[in-house]
Amino acid sequence: MIDLTVRLRLYWTSPDRPDDDEFSNHRGTMTPRMGTGLIRRVSDPVSGEPCPCDKCNGEITRKFWRFKVRTAHHVVYNTEEAKSTRVDLFYDDDSCKSDGRMVTVTGLGVIRIDHDKDICNMECMSHDEALAERIESLATSLYSGIRERLNLSSLDFLPSYDRGRRPILIVSHPHGQPKKITLGQQRYGKLPRVEYNAPTCPGSSGAPVLRFDTDPPNRHLDLFSSPVHSGSFSSTSTQHQDQLDLHTRFLQNLRGRESKQEQLNYGHWAWWF
Repeated sequence: MIDLTVRLRLYWTSPDRPDDDEFSNHRGTMTPRMGTGLIRRVSDPVSGEPCPCDKCNGEITRKFWRFKVRTAHHVVYNTEEAKSTRVDLFYDDDSCKSDGRMVTVTGLGVIRIDHDKDICNMECMSHDEALAERIESLATSLYSGIRERLNLSSLDFLPSYDRGRRPILIVSHPHGQPKKITLGQQRYGKLPRVEYNAPTCPGSSGAPVLRFDTDPPNRHLDLFSSPVHSGSFSSTSTQHQDQLDLHTRFLQNLRGRESKQEQLNYGHWAWWF
C-alpha cells in the first residue's frame, strides 16, 4: 500500500466548484495544489487506439496503460481538474527526483465521484510497460496476503486495542513533501464515516487509511475498501474535546514520547470504489 500511494499535483481549479467549496477562491486559476491518492489497479494494455495523453493528443496510435487512482473529491473535483493533474509514484525521499526513482504519469479524467463521502476515482495513463508490470506486481502482492492471519505482536509501536479502536496507519504526502507514515487509533464514527487521530497535514487529503486487522475476512474489506482521508476537526471543537484529550494521552504514552498535538481526523469507507 505504501508503494501504491501517490502524490497528486494539480495545476488548475475548475470554475464549476460551488461557492461553499474550500477552494472556491481559486476557481479558474492555475494556483498549484497538492493531494494524495492510492493506485487501485492497472488495466490491460490498450493498442490500436489513438493515445489520449497530452503529447500524443489523440493523433498518434501508441500502446498505453490506464491506472485507476482513488483520492478525495475535494482534491480532484472533475475531469477538467484531472487533466491538469500530475501523478507522482515512488516519491519516497528527495533523492528520488534526481535518480529517476520517482515516476510521473498524466491524469486523463474522472471516472466516478461520491460527493457526500468525498471520494473520487480518477484515471491516469502511461506508455511505460515496465511501470505497468511493477504496479500490477505490487497490487497482486498486497491483496494476495489477505488469506493469512497476521501476527502483530512484534510491532511494539502499535497500541493495544479493542474491536472499536484498532490501530490506524496513514500514508500521505503532507504539503506535497516526500511520503510520510503516521500512526494513531480509530475512534468511533457513524458508518460510512471513520474517525481517527493519526496526524495529517494539508496535502494528506485522499490518502489511504489502513486499519490493522489480523483476521483475513476483515482485512479483505480493509484493503479493498480502505477509508479515504478527508479532513480534520478543529482542535477547539468542544464536541470532540474528550476525544482530543484521549489522543494527547495516547501520543504521550507512545514509546514514552510526549506531544501536544491535538487532532481528530475523519475519512469515509470507499465501498464500491
